Amino acid sequence: MFKSGLLDGKDEIREFLNGAGDKKLKKYLEAGMPVLIEEGRWLAHKDNIEDFFRKYTRKRVTNIPE
Repeated sequence: MFKSGLLDGKDEIREFLNGAGDKKLKKYLEAGMPVLIEEGRWLAHKDNIEDFFRKYTRKRVTNIPE
């Protein structure tokens, strides 16, 4: 698993995202996380997901929790 950088299946993608649940996975997909879903098969490349998070986490924090 992960040896080629290709994540094959929703479960491998979730595992790469530290066990993200459906709600969190949907949030990332809606924010533009690159995943190919074709005929029910989920594929992603870990480098693309890492690039996405480099950009995603550059946002300025405006509502800092107590």
